[in-house]
This record gives sequence, structure tokens and C-alpha cells, in this order.
Amino acid sequence: MTSFGQYRDHHDAQGPPVLETVPAAGRRYQGDRAGFVIRAIAAVLDVVFVGIVVVLLWVGLWLFLLIFNPVIDPDLTVEVTPPSGYFLLAGYFLMWLYWTWMWATNGRSLGQYLMGLRVVGRQGRHFGWKLAMLRSGFCAVFPPGLVWAIISPRNRSVQDVMLRTSVIHDWSSSSSASSSASSSSESSSESSPAPASSPSDAGE
Repeated sequence: MTSFGQYRDHHDAQGPPVLETVPAAGRRYQGDRAGFVIRAIAAVLDVVFVGIVVVLLWVGLWLFLLIFNPVIDPDLTVEVTPPSGYFLLAGYFLMWLYWTWMWATNGRSLGQYLMGLRVVGRQGRHFGWKLAMLRSGFCAVFPPGLVWAIISPRNRSVQDVMLRTSVIHDWSSSSSASSSASSSSESSSESSPAPASSPSDAGE
């Protein structure tokens, strides 16, 4: 009969237990670069999320000004809230801030989490704040760069090519994608001589 101490020693020798969080249908794609469609869907989800936040901020500001600085013009010709251009700029700023925070801490945004994606740097590893700030600003200012993923044989956007990043399929709950990406890269390199599916390739 195995004692608890023997069971614990056996588990310690094998390493911490890992729960399988990758769905069965997606295991064959785990660690591969994601295509244009699924990345576009994730980006749209992110934009919708930030757009909802901006609308809520606008409504909150409108109510605040209406209560503490009510409009006395009976024709309502005086604007209660600032011009819409300010909220457009606020949307871009929040988009940059949101992507920077999510990519630097988790490696993926809410939309990418829902679609099972993760952004990684060179060698398929998680990157820090500096690269997250650059990439999020690039994506917010130049969203058409994603269209290049349709032409690219490695599904890389203009941002990926310039900053040497990749967006891969990753359904794991871990905040570090290096293990899954590296294992996928090793298996793909053993099965085929062309390392096209490995996110560690820096060049296009």
C-alpha cells in the first residue's frame, strides 16, 4: 500500500501536476501561427469592448455634468459634454493602454483569450512592457497592418514583421506561452524540414 509520503515524493519527482486545458479539437493547432480571420475576430471583440467602455465613460460624464452643471438653454444648443473628437482620442488611448497592459501581463487580450490566441515574441516567448507598448501603439494607429497576414506565408501582420512577434493558437491557462510554443516548434521541426510553423523565426 502506498503511503501519502511516498505518493507526495513521487509527485515531487515528476514535477507539479499540469491540468490539460487545451480542447481536444484544438490540440493539433496548439502553438501554430493563427490566420487572418480568427485574429480579425479577436481584434473586433477588443474594439467592441473598448468602445463599450468609452460609451459608458461618455454617459457617466454626461450625467455628471448634467447634474452639477445643468444646461440652462431651453433649446439645448449648448453642448453638455466635450466634442466627440475627444472621445475618439480617448478610445485610441484606451485601446493602446488596454493592449499594452494585457500583452505585457498575460500575453493576450480579452478577444484573444476568447478565440484561444496569444501574442509571443522571438523564440515563442512572452515579452515585456516595452515591446507591448510599441506593438499596441502600432496596432492602434495602423490596424490595416493585419491584412498582411493574408499574404504572408507565415500569417504575420506588418506589426509582427517589424517587431518580430507572432500570434499563435494557445488555449492554455498559463500566462507563459514559451513551453507550448517551444514544444510545438520542436515537434513541427522534427516532422518536417521547413520550420514555417515555428514562431521563433524572426524574418519574413
